Amino acid sequence: MNTSVISQNQERIETCLFLLRLGVFIVMFVWTMGKFFDPVHVVRYFNRFFLIGGLVKPVVYLLGAIELVIILAFLGGLWKRYTYGIVLFLHSVSTFMTWKKYTIDIHLLFFTAWPMLAACITLYLLRNLDVKYTVGHLFKK
Repeated sequence: MNTSVISQNQERIETCLFLLRLGVFIVMFVWTMGKFFDPVHVVRYFNRFFLIGGLVKPVVYLLGAIELVIILAFLGGLWKRYTYGIVLFLHSVSTFMTWKKYTIDIHLLFFTAWPMLAACITLYLLRNLDVKYTVGHLFKK
């Protein structure tokens, strides 16, 4: 790719990547909060889609706390290789494990996972260009 095109559009690229990061964070934040506000639903979800039974509320709360730390670091642009990668992995697993909702027991709302998956992949691949409103970039100014 022509580097002059990137430098001419640097501000736009940074803004677009920030908006993707913010959008992914919002969805992940709501999913994470669900672990605290409705852990029974999470237990049913894990049992139904991931075939993981026997989860108890304290484990769901622990998963929620770990996920909250990860997504806050993701929002802040910290440790991008890891946080962006973990967010991509979590969303990929969630997207692919619900395959019946795309094929057999079709539920249109589940199809919204695909554009978000594309956003997660984009953020991971372009993580070095995603600097707007990141913790490291704020301290450089």
